[in-house]
Amino acid sequence: HKRTSDSAIKYPKRDLPPESSPWGMCKPGFLIIGAGKCGTSSLYHYITGHDRVLPASEKQIHYFKYFPTKPMSWYLGHFPSTQTFLGSGALLSGEASPGYLPYPDVVALAQKRLPGPKIILTARDPLDRAWSSYRYNYVAPALEWAMKGKLREKSIPKGMTEDYYRENHLFSFEEMLKAELKVLRECFEPGGRGERKAKERFGKMAWAIDEFQRREQQGLPPLIDLDEHCYGDKVKHLVPRRQWADLIEANPDKIINLPNLHLVQSFIGRSIYALPLEWWYIASPPEDIYLVCNEDMRDNTADMLNRLTSWLGLPDFDFSDVVSQGMYNVGGHQGYDKATPWQEVDPDAGDAGDIQPHDGIQKEDEHDLLEEREENIPIPEDLRKEVLDFVRPYNERLFELTGQRCSWL
Repeated sequence: HKRTSDSAIKYPKRDLPPESSPWGMCKPGFLIIGAGKCGTSSLYHYITGHDRVLPASEKQIHYFKYFPTKPMSWYLGHFPSTQTFLGSGALLSGEASPGYLPYPDVVALAQKRLPGPKIILTARDPLDRAWSSYRYNYVAPALEWAMKGKLREKSIPKGMTEDYYRENHLFSFEEMLKAELKVLRECFEPGGRGERKAKERFGKMAWAIDEFQRREQQGLPPLIDLDEHCYGDKVKHLVPRRQWADLIEANPDKIINLPNLHLVQSFIGRSIYALPLEWWYIASPPEDIYLVCNEDMRDNTADMLNRLTSWLGLPDFDFSDVVSQGMYNVGGHQGYDKATPWQEVDPDAGDAGDIQPHDGIQKEDEHDLLEEREENIPIPEDLRKEVLDFVRPYNERLFELTGQRCSWL
């Protein structure tokens, strides 16, 4: 069977009152939990292109992170009803929310309210992911805000050229990496903030206490709550994170106060997949967690999807029509449902290539790939080696967890 993405059924959300019962509602069978900037939009569209899988009303719901006070019926209202499932012959639905991966409290809530779904992680070369996030979560919004005069740094003039802002008012990728490496090294020290705060917050919770004890008894690496505790809090009005205090003091006319600071602070941190994934292994049996290497999404798409659908318990399916639509939410084609056709991809870039910019600024949300690869990232060789040496042990931990080795591991 074949089904193109154009024929995917879209279901409107049903705004149910808090007292509504979830009777007659279906639970998602899989969650794509991240990582951001690793191809979650494309993977979700490919999976829901299978003729026995129905999509949710939107790709990322983020219920367990941003809407936990809403009733479970509100969440389940995003998925097809039991009647729709029975009428269509579908076997599965699911969602893809990259904001789920980094947070242990999401794991706790999902385990309590939604036991049993399959967990899927997408991962990408860590330095590639960090560079992509720098460009799209720091450079693009900094340029947009500067041009429109929306910055808190009022000394920076609006309406200038991109080159002007890049040369005078943007921190370089190199500067941001060095600042983040410093705080991560401190945080990951034995007994450091990441370990200490994780134990204080989660060490006595019923769902995690056995794992904390097991690691202590067996001398295993501690659980670390990286995203919540390694970066610190706001220092003062123009210093939103302590890792940037020295940079801002030396460069007061450079831009740092932007939306999505949780993404700007963690170019390296969100490329260390093993630490947040270890929390998910507490709540789910290992056979219910699956790693997708994003190079397989580009280079071995059919084999990757065949393995994944078999793991999900789905029948064989020809994905060629679905994949032929292109890749989703990349380059200038913003939006989780916006496909970039393969013919727009630059073949000289290798793999899926680079998407040509639109309107002078390449923009992308937090989700997909297709930018320069590691060897083309403009940082000194010694810093490249330092970053790769720093993340390498965590790459190996990812392999040990999942039994899957990506080409960059």
